[in-house]
Amino acid sequence: MAGDSEPPEGAGPLGPVPTAERPEGPHSADPGLPEEVLSACLACIDYAERSTGIRLDFESETLPILDHYATLAGKKFSPRVELEPLVALAIGAYFGEVVRRKLGGFWLTSGSVHDWRLCLRPVFLSLNPIGAAYDALHRGQSHHGPRSHLLVAHEDSEWVERRLASVPPTPLEDFYLLATRMEAIEVAVEALRARMVLQGYEEVVYEAEDYLAEMSTRPL
Repeated sequence: MAGDSEPPEGAGPLGPVPTAERPEGPHSADPGLPEEVLSACLACIDYAERSTGIRLDFESETLPILDHYATLAGKKFSPRVELEPLVALAIGAYFGEVVRRKLGGFWLTSGSVHDWRLCLRPVFLSLNPIGAAYDALHRGQSHHGPRSHLLVAHEDSEWVERRLASVPPTPLEDFYLLATRMEAIEVAVEALRARMVLQGYEEVVYEAEDYLAEMSTRPL
């Protein structure tokens, strides 16, 4: 694998910081992609390519590569702990974009990264992808990053928990991988969509005001 050498002086966490230019293609004018998320995604693509030799393209199949990059990046933190927030932001932004582009949604990025949310439109489900990145870097939740739990409507919590509990258990070493997290999100979305169909709400689409109203009633 490439990228074992230290970055040159003045470089970013695992390579030079890329310029925040919008990539060409169908997402180049995407209103669901805030500039701060775009910049972090571009950084992640650059860092991961320098470390693994593979360029990420926002497909869910790239998440195992992202997990591999997170493992490589985590090994560099002990002597350079100041890099962790930068790398976690980059990884989390990219992971959130993979989720958003595959499942449909939007970002809420006001305040600190502890308050960021990636919110889905087809079902009421959100999470903080930056928290998921911290979990992946630490292979656990003993860190100072945001919480990474899935937020669903109170009345849907038990339904989703039962569905997730029915999935075959994940080996402990894989539990906090982003590829595993993506699988859990897809299972939860499937369960929520099935519930919406049963209740006759399959045409409902959730917007920012729906999430802001729910988040105002309970802490994240």
